[in-house]
Amino acid sequence: MKYKQMVTRRNFLKQGSLITAGLAVNKLGSATAMSAESYRRVEGANRKINLACVGIGFRGGEIIKEFDKTGLANIVALCDVDMGAEHTREIMGKFPKARQFKDFREMFDKMGNEIEAVTVGVPDHAHFPICMMAMALGKHVYVKKPMSRTFLESELMIQAAKKI
Repeated sequence: MKYKQMVTRRNFLKQGSLITAGLAVNKLGSATAMSAESYRRVEGANRKINLACVGIGFRGGEIIKEFDKTGLANIVALCDVDMGAEHTREIMGKFPKARQFKDFREMFDKMGNEIEAVTVGVPDHAHFPICMMAMALGKHVYVKKPMSRTFLESELMIQAAKKI
């Protein structure tokens, strides 16, 4: 019976180095030095992702701010059932060009082609339907924990994610 090799820091670094070296091989098979400048020239590497945010108050607002700090997200849609409430006004003011919705289904219907990824920062019981619809449309999803309320919901979400 074979035993799996234990993951140690050394093994991890060794594997990471091999993977990095493999990425540095160009189409002709010769190795090239990859610098930060070379990565910047990779097509689409610095392109912003069109992000829709469902749940923009409280924790959802914090999530949006963190994604915005990266400089890699273009917030194109904001969705919250309490749109305009005191706890959502800050985010609405920060992203005035983003289209606003009260229903995530309407947001996906009207902007599905423009959205590449979705953040879900709503109460736990609403994670499942939003995530499932987003994944069914081929969107990447960031959902705050817990991912779902039940094991069945989790299993269905995992299966949906594998299809993307």
